[in-house]
Amino acid sequence: MKTNLLCCIIATCLPALLPAGVSATKIADLLKPHVVLDDFTVNAPPLIGHTASGAGKFALSGALDDKACTIVLRPKAGVWDISAYSYLRVDITNRGEGIVWIRGRLDNEGAVDWKDSSSSMAYLLPGERATLGFPFQRPESADDSAAIFYPLGARPNGFRYHWLPFKPDAVIACRLSIRSASDTLDLQDIQVSLAQPFGATANARLLELPYLDQFGQVRQLDWPGKLRSEADLAARNKKEIRQTRNDPGPASFNRFGGWNSGPQLKATGFFRTEKYKGRWWFVDPEGRLFFSHGANSIGFDQRTAVKGREALFAWLPSETDLGDALQKGNVQFMIANLHRTFGPDWKSHAYDRVHRRLRLLGMNTVGAWSDPELYQNATTPYTPIIHVWRGQNPLGKNVPDPFSAEFEKRVEDGLRGLLGPAGSDPWCLGVFIDNELGWYEEFVHNALAGKPDMPARKAVFAFLQGKYDVIEKLNAAWQTQYKSWETLDAFPKESEGFEQDHKELKRLIASRYYKVCHDLMRKVLPNQLYLGSRIHKASPEIMEEAARYADVVSINRYMPLPATQLPAGLDKPALIAEFHFGAPDRGVPGVGLTFVGDQLQRSRAYAAYVLDAVLQPNIVGTHWFAYTDQSAAARPTVGKPGENYQIGFVDVTDTLYPEIMQSSRQLADVMYSLAETDSMDLLPLLQSTWSKKKSKSAAW
Repeated sequence: MKTNLLCCIIATCLPALLPAGVSATKIADLLKPHVVLDDFTVNAPPLIGHTASGAGKFALSGALDDKACTIVLRPKAGVWDISAYSYLRVDITNRGEGIVWIRGRLDNEGAVDWKDSSSSMAYLLPGERATLGFPFQRPESADDSAAIFYPLGARPNGFRYHWLPFKPDAVIACRLSIRSASDTLDLQDIQVSLAQPFGATANARLLELPYLDQFGQVRQLDWPGKLRSEADLAARNKKEIRQTRNDPGPASFNRFGGWNSGPQLKATGFFRTEKYKGRWWFVDPEGRLFFSHGANSIGFDQRTAVKGREALFAWLPSETDLGDALQKGNVQFMIANLHRTFGPDWKSHAYDRVHRRLRLLGMNTVGAWSDPELYQNATTPYTPIIHVWRGQNPLGKNVPDPFSAEFEKRVEDGLRGLLGPAGSDPWCLGVFIDNELGWYEEFVHNALAGKPDMPARKAVFAFLQGKYDVIEKLNAAWQTQYKSWETLDAFPKESEGFEQDHKELKRLIASRYYKVCHDLMRKVLPNQLYLGSRIHKASPEIMEEAARYADVVSINRYMPLPATQLPAGLDKPALIAEFHFGAPDRGVPGVGLTFVGDQLQRSRAYAAYVLDAVLQPNIVGTHWFAYTDQSAAARPTVGKPGENYQIGFVDVTDTLYPEIMQSSRQLADVMYSLAETDSMDLLPLLQSTWSKKKSKSAAW
């Protein structure tokens, strides 16, 4: 009752918070050049000339060795301190004949990719001017916003959190790695500038409360596509139906999304994998080759916590208003907006729209963590996931004890709960078990140091005692001085003998994990594929064991391009289970784990990533994370800033982003035909694809 009263008061007073005649700040204005950065030297290879052209601009032109070069901009003295701003941009005009791909990186001392650096990229067609934009992160200690904004990973004062470090007050270089479809380079009117002043003082208006409006949008900002009224929701839905009612999706798709005019293989009634003409594929139940083009977290859950943060919201529903949009202390604006669009029966309409949209996007897979109700009507293939480690991870981050009976029981119970009594479904592409296990943590050490009755510890000791018989032999191999087996409870200093055993112990534990999962999949769901554990980082031993037992090795890869690095000689199908790109120009302040400057570049980065995957002989699919933006007020989290990323195909009002929608569909229209190409040169294929007329569905 108190919460609802407070919300009514805030909503009543809302007009007073925006003085008459004052409009919201346009994001485009925040991101415009504010200060030109010109105190740098240009280091270029001998064949590339660089010339100054006034107003802080310069040009790069010349011959490219192997169609690539690296340009490094360095401060004339000391370091750049760009901490007074939140966005660095490099504006470039491509006067050359070929498409140009630029990967940019801002470097601290000792920078490598994903460490002491901040990266971005841009694709420029011939004749085009575009922005290579860096919405960079900074240390938590630099934030000066009010405490109520702490749970937000990115905040209205320009602060952006990232789990890897970058210090904007100590930039030693801006590195531009350039690839071109042409043998020559001609980049003109290049200008480096800073935008979006940082800090509470510079952004006082953006920090005014309430932060979100009644639709869950950032109230004090304006951008193309921002919702203005409830009436616009219905109008947008009617327009979408009108413009897409005659579009069944890519002509190359059969009912499952497989290649309807491609080779006809054996139809088994379920999905499987097969190597066909030198490359791996999924094969759909009708025997058609299938590339899994999908997205994760498809549904309507964009929850953000309310308790103690009521002042962030201009409006909150009661516990029974608008389709139960307020649940367990979290508000879900997506549900409220769908209720406003479709009324009390919003679910059936919203589910139908999702499936229709997936076809419009050229997507054929509902990825992990999606709403199970989307699985029910035999419309789009899907990939459910179970989590075994939750509440039972004694070996480290997300790592269960695979030797324990509890582990086996959890896996079996989880699998039995997925597909009902029948235990099979032709529309189920496969099942993930767990996500991003901490195979890179010291899980072997945790087994060594575990309690005497820990099954994993017993297995580790059985291996060592079987190999060395007595502790003296182990000491000789490890160069240690353990007095007995009972005193062996921690990693020793590095030695050749220990390193070899460490690899074998990693293999021992991982092998047990993947074997149990595989065997229980065959027992409980014999007709479905085992899609692995969505590996984020792991040593070759782990990857090899995953490939030994999983039907498909799933990998979460947040990089500019997929190029899955399976261990040499490992011939196995791989699925990119997570990737994304975010941009700062549409109202959600976070930009994800890999970021670009704007929606155009986000859409191009997406298409390039998926196309590169299509060209790889072992990649059988890509799943984007995630279908919807996260709440600008952050998803609930404990102990660290919560993600609030602009990474969706749709925003909080369930409106599609047209740029990435167009790019996804344009790619899907040619996806299967490009799989037959002899060319592995990504850039000319991108240039050809993007130069073609957009499909009819993409026009809206």
